[in-house]
Amino acid sequence: MRISELSAFPRDVHRARGGGAFGAAERNAAAAIVRAVRRGGDAAVLRTVRRFDRAGAKPEDLIVEAAALRRAARACPHEIRHALDLAYARILAFHERQRPCEAARRDSVAELRLAPTPLRRVGALVPRGTSSYPSTVLMTGVPSQVAGVRALLVASPMPPDGSIDPALAYALQLVGATLLYRAGGAAAVAALAYGTRSLARVDKIVGPGNAYTAAAKWLVSADVGIDALQGPSELVALASGDADARTLAFDLLAQAEHGAGAFAALISDDARWLRVVAKAIGGAHAQRLRGYRARDLRAAARAANDAAPEHVLLAGRRAATLADGVDRAGAVFIGTRSAVAFGDYVAGTNHALPTGGTARWSSALRVDDFVRWTSRVSLRGDLRRLACAGAAIAGHEAMHYHKASMEARA
Repeated sequence: MRISELSAFPRDVHRARGGGAFGAAERNAAAAIVRAVRRGGDAAVLRTVRRFDRAGAKPEDLIVEAAALRRAARACPHEIRHALDLAYARILAFHERQRPCEAARRDSVAELRLAPTPLRRVGALVPRGTSSYPSTVLMTGVPSQVAGVRALLVASPMPPDGSIDPALAYALQLVGATLLYRAGGAAAVAALAYGTRSLARVDKIVGPGNAYTAAAKWLVSADVGIDALQGPSELVALASGDADARTLAFDLLAQAEHGAGAFAALISDDARWLRVVAKAIGGAHAQRLRGYRARDLRAAARAANDAAPEHVLLAGRRAATLADGVDRAGAVFIGTRSAVAFGDYVAGTNHALPTGGTARWSSALRVDDFVRWTSRVSLRGDLRRLACAGAAIAGHEAMHYHKASMEARA
């Protein structure tokens, strides 16, 4: 782990991200794939699948219906099934607290309501590494279930052997997924956004992916809803010298497991302790991790807020006291025992989080992402006072028929 002064942190974050959730190269590559899928549908998706995932993929391999998923799920090992059940229960319990509630107001002339309605069709992106990610099925599927979405379509890359992972199938069953579309990245985003012969378009696309996926979501966002830009994973750990160095080394190495583009940084006001952690890390991943010495931990917290990363970990007693001051991150983990990995699987919060600095305005995936809100207005009684005020404003804006429309109701 290379150790630098905190002044180098902004430059390193910018370099690691390429300027944001994605760069020009990812945007241009994603745009070419989106255009191809929009024109060619499943055939264009299949060309991408054959190039990146499985050379021998056939058209019929793209779609797996619910019945086939149920059959595949029967082979899920008992230990994994039990673990997924526990994770599902905890995620469900937390997200049920997020159920949207109608807002209403009544007075002598009006009844006003802001009413939530579940989206009809949602596409969830579930990326794939060396194996499938059933945890991401739960993270995208549970809030969809709680919201009452009618159809959840999950897109996940096809493995090289074309098999269906029983754990993935079991997770899809738990969340009531309608079908599995076996493609990933920009091709999956385009197929969900615009539809193909085998896949009807969705109302919104949610879920994480690589920088090409994030770029594709941004490109299609004028035509379909998206949740947030969720590109390569990020961790900024703020640690005081009383944190356990070996435990924190595991946290940083866990972040490096996310693969290419993942960013992990450790900031502390204790230079000696930083060297201890660097020694504990060792190995091949050390060059991908960064350490920074801060003047004090408050300066470290300011740097974390400026970066607005996906995850912030506050390790050690002194670092944990800064929790209320770190408010620009997808998720904040407070205390050495609160490993970020728990949030990835079983804590109960959602691991689909904004990246690339977009946590400045964006949020964790939540139930509200799966509903739309409609204003409902019912006016009655004596409307002269409202009409007079509304007509005055409309007249000032030279909206003469607006003025007449309200005056006619008075």
